[in-house]
Order: sequence, then structure tokens, then C-alpha cells
Amino acid sequence: FEDQEVTYGELEVWSNRLARYLSGRGVRPGDLVAVHVERSPHMVAAVLAVLKAGAGYTMLDPQFPEERLNGVLEQVRPAALITQSHLPVLRTGAVCVDLTREVAEVSAVSGAAVGTGGLPESVACVMFTSGSTGVPKGVVASHRALVATFVGPDYLAFGPQQTFLQCSPVSWDAFALEVFGPLLHGGVCVLQSGQHTDPHQIVELVERHRVTTLQMSASLFNHMLDEHPAVFGQIREAMTAGEAASPVHVARALEAHPHLRLLNGYGPAESMGFTTTFTIEPGGAGGVASVPVGGPLSGKRAYVLDGNLGLAPAGVPGELYVAGHGLAHGYIGQPGLSADRFVADPYGPAGSRMYRTGDLARWNEQGALEYLGRGDQQVKLRGFRIEPGEIEAVLTSHPDVQQAAAVIREDRPGDRRLVAYVVGEAADATVLLRHTAARLPEYMVPAAVVVLEELPRTVNGKLDRRALPAP
Repeated sequence: FEDQEVTYGELEVWSNRLARYLSGRGVRPGDLVAVHVERSPHMVAAVLAVLKAGAGYTMLDPQFPEERLNGVLEQVRPAALITQSHLPVLRTGAVCVDLTREVAEVSAVSGAAVGTGGLPESVACVMFTSGSTGVPKGVVASHRALVATFVGPDYLAFGPQQTFLQCSPVSWDAFALEVFGPLLHGGVCVLQSGQHTDPHQIVELVERHRVTTLQMSASLFNHMLDEHPAVFGQIREAMTAGEAASPVHVARALEAHPHLRLLNGYGPAESMGFTTTFTIEPGGAGGVASVPVGGPLSGKRAYVLDGNLGLAPAGVPGELYVAGHGLAHGYIGQPGLSADRFVADPYGPAGSRMYRTGDLARWNEQGALEYLGRGDQQVKLRGFRIEPGEIEAVLTSHPDVQQAAAVIREDRPGDRRLVAYVVGEAADATVLLRHTAARLPEYMVPAAVVVLEELPRTVNGKLDRRALPAP
């Protein structure tokens, strides 16, 4: 990280000390602890310390607006908040552990090994995704789910020779892959400084630290190939996920860099990381309409089902359900939504569950899964899952807005933008952009706000998204 190198031994002692300190401040096994720390080795040590204390962590991304972070804290109700003195003070009644001001106190604690007493089904983390009601959903994942991505891995070269770049947002499920992937296998984890994913910094870090492995959203992969193609000549493997891969970009990458091991993956946060992966062979993406996302990892299952939960034949689209060791417990504080999305698995072991993803997919003739897009209103932009309803709820919370709609537009090929439409006599686009920026993560802030006299409707009264004008 920057000019700092941390050994496994140092990380072990740091995290052991902080784990004991947390326990001394009242954190007990089964509790939740919020981590509000800038990306750094101290952030990694804090996450490990929470797990060693027998608790589960939830990441509070410092780049997110305070109001959103406070909303997350209200849902999680953590036993403790780990933070730094230069970051904003958040609303919580939890015990606060300031890594900046309490260095001496933490350093005075023993760094010897800690026994956690945790169980495989104990909560390891809570990750928040976009929610249609305007309230983010907290996905509760167990230790079993957290490590399921690394059990019998045959898709990435986890091991001492791997150097993995951690550049995904810390609140994203890919964070766990980029940190625990190398750390569980004796590899090197390189942390990008700052909170935003920075393509120029990725180039510099790959060169300086001889990074071997990159995990990127499809949008970032495309951008890196278009603007910084030399990066792919220096790494050994790249994995793209989070949205549909571009066959054109994939084919270009493998044509220019035949040594590159390139994979396309799929997996919602509710399945804790990747559920399926597909290794793309040179020439395998030329002329195809879509790049497959492959088959399930060891211990995980994927089904394409029809409306009656019957198995769809090969080539027939259906809704994608996922199951297995990576499955989350459900959503924190939302039993009704959990029951709706996590349902009984009629094809798995007795008592097992599966997650209804809302994604459309089909099995191709080669037995690989093809992702066909969303089956509901949830959309993806730059690899992030977005519920338009959450953006609309924030917009209509402004007193000058009566109605709102948020959509992804692609008025120019390859230029996908989030655009909001509002109705309100006194509505001001500039004011509303500031309003959303103060309450939503950067990736959910519209690129433009359009004020209309009324929203277009279909004959049956539903919003006619296709009739919304270009900004």
C-alpha cells in the first residue's frame, strides 16, 4: 500500500491486538461491528480483528454520503464502530474505537493468537445493496458463505505466486475476493489508495508491484482495454463480472494477449461472490452474441427455472436461481423480503434454500450458462446493482418534486448513463443533483435530471420509459 509493506506476521499481531481490544470494549461473538476506515492495511487488520473477535463486519465506505452511512448504522445497530478521527462523525450509540487516537491503547494489548469460537454459520459480514423502497438491503453472510468462493478453486491461480490488486469499492462483495483470495492462500494483496477506482492508478500499481491478477466490472475491463491496453500484457489473469461482458472487447484482449487467462463470472451478493465462472479460450468470443458465465463453483448450484419452478430445457430462457454453500442467511431486519427471495430448493438437499436472483438466463448447447439481463426493474451500471426505486424515493423526498423516474439510457452506443426525470413546478435540476449526491453513492447519482410537466404513461397507466426524452 503506497510505500508501505506489511508482512503476514505484522498483520497477525495487529489484528490480534485489535480483536482483544474490541472484546475488552464489549464486543461479543455474534455481534456486528461497523468498519469506517479508509482503504489501507489498517482497514484489512480491522476486518480480520472483527472476525477474530467472533463478530461480523459491515463496511462503511468513506466516499458514501453521511446520511446513507447513518441509515446503514440504523439497520445494523452495531456493537462497535471502528473509525478514524479525520472521518465524519456518524450517528450511533455503539462503542467507538478510533484507530487514530487509540493507537497506544491497542498497542498495549497482547498480539498472541486469538481463539474466536465462531461457527461456520456464524455471521461474518453484512453487505448493503440497492433497495427498491429507498432503503438499502443488508445481505447477511456466514463464514461458510465467505469462504465458499475459495473452496476447491479452479478458476484463479490462488497461491503464494499470486499478486492480487484490491481496487473494488470496499462495500462491494468483490472486496472479499480481492482481500481474502490472496490472504487465505499466502499471496500478496496490493491496496489501491483512495476510495474511487482509478484506472491510472491501476496501471501504475500493476507496473510497480507486478500484479498478476485483476478482477473488474465489465465496464472497467472495457475501459482499461480501450485506454490502457498494455496492462493486459503484464498480468497473467483477469476476471470480469458484475454485468454482461462485451464479446468484442474480450476477443480483442485475447487476440492481443494470447497468454492471458481471461474469465467471465457471475454471482450476486446474496451468493457471496462468484457462483459461476467461465474460462474464455482464445477465439472463443469471436462473433458470439454473448459471453457465457459458465457453470457453478464447487459446492454451489445454479438453476434456470420456468414460472412453475420447473427446470428450463437447454436454450430456453428462464429465471436464474442460485444455491449452495455461498448462500446468505437473508436480509437484515427484513424477514418478509428474505422469505420472498430465499425460497425452498426443490432440487437440493432436504431443507436447503435457493435465491431468486431476478436475472434471466439460459443454458447453451455446450452446457454453459448465458446471462440475458434483468427480469425486473433492477439495473446494472458499471457493475453496480441499482434499484431505480431507491433513486426515485430520494428525489421525491425533496419538497419540490411530486413524481420521479430513473432510467439507464444509451443514446450513443457504449455510453450508458443514469438519467432522472421529475415532475414539479419549482423543481430545479441543479438543486436535485446536489440533493441526490448528498444521500446516494456516487454510482447512483444521475448524470442528468430532466424536469417534465408530466411523466409519459402507457394506455394502462404505467410509466412509459421508452417515451422519456433524451436529456
